[in-house]
Amino acid sequence: MVMREIEVKARVNNIKDLLDKASELGISFGEPTVQDDTTYETKLSKNDPNWNIFRIRKQGNKIILTMKYTASTRSRDNHERETIIENAKDVSDMLERVGYTLGVRICKKRRTAKYNKLEICLDEVDNLGSFIEVEKLADDEADVDAIQSELWSILLELGVGQEERVHEGYDTLMYKFLENEK
Repeated sequence: MVMREIEVKARVNNIKDLLDKASELGISFGEPTVQDDTTYETKLSKNDPNWNIFRIRKQGNKIILTMKYTASTRSRDNHERETIIENAKDVSDMLERVGYTLGVRICKKRRTAKYNKLEICLDEVDNLGSFIEVEKLADDEADVDAIQSELWSILLELGVGQEERVHEGYDTLMYKFLENEK
């Protein structure tokens, strides 16, 4: 099944304040789950309509293969396909065999909450810091601007300012981090 995932993301400067405001709104985050992601990338430009990225995620006893590709020119608006796999090494070999290259590794602790039929993720990402994402699954005819505005209103209620908004994915942020480490 193809899902269109529309989201907004922001840096979190003070987790305690955010959690306090979330509690006031009746938002309760679950226990942290460790997600260990490895990306596999195509040589195509992100502007190419055939561009996509694969991710192998290890989470608990599950290994999940995800394919993401852009749904529109808006940031944080992607089609996403996911499936459970049994052997990450075999899938990694297959991806590399058809021309994908090993990308970056992103390790994070994620806490999730449901609020007004939306998913909210609070992430502690190794080397990158703390982030919050609010996401909604939508169909292809969805009004991306209206949905992102709806999602952003939740972040405003949580005390997150527009200046903290992040348009890049964790993979892009990790590449920037690694480049600055050189």
